[in-house]
Formats: sequence, C-alpha cells, structure tokens
Amino acid sequence: MLASVLLIMTEAARLDGKGSFGAEDLEIVAGRLARASSAFDLDAIVTRALDMRGSALGRRPGTAELLTLLDEETRPLSMLLWTDQEFNEHLDTLDQELGEL
Repeated sequence: MLASVLLIMTEAARLDGKGSFGAEDLEIVAGRLARASSAFDLDAIVTRALDMRGSALGRRPGTAELLTLLDEETRPLSMLLWTDQEFNEHLDTLDQELGEL
C-alpha cells in the first residue's frame, strides 16, 4: 500500500508538469511515508513502487532490480519522477547493454 501511495504521488507530479515537486521534495515525503510502517523500510517501498510502475508500463518482472543494479548514478526514488518515455528508454538501454554481455 505504501508503494501505491508513492506511485500516486509521483504520477500526480509528473502529470501536472507545472508543479514544483522535485526529487528533494520526494525524499522528504518518502522518508516520512516510510515511518508509517515498521515492516517495510524506504528501500523496500521504493523497490515495490518501481516494480509496480514497470508492470504498469508492460515491462518484465524485476524492473526495480534491473534499474538499481545497473544504474548507480541515479537514486531509485528519483526514477519514479521520470516520464513514462524516460523510464522506458532507460530500461531499453539497460536491456541492450545486458544483451551485449
């Protein structure tokens, strides 16, 4: 449920496009959201949210793992703010890189 809340918030920020809700704001809100559960930490919530987003975009299971293991430059939480096109393009690039291994 917490992952769903995180997805809904970031989707609203992406779809609005004119708001000023950015990565720093997301860090604060997500940190507070994670305090609502003693069972799941922020990393687990973000991982679930990335997997849910990937699934909604028709991506294969394990989207979060692919993103977090192969992209060390971007914080996983910030990936939730990417547009659908950016999210898919990034995954396509990672898939291509894996194909070359």
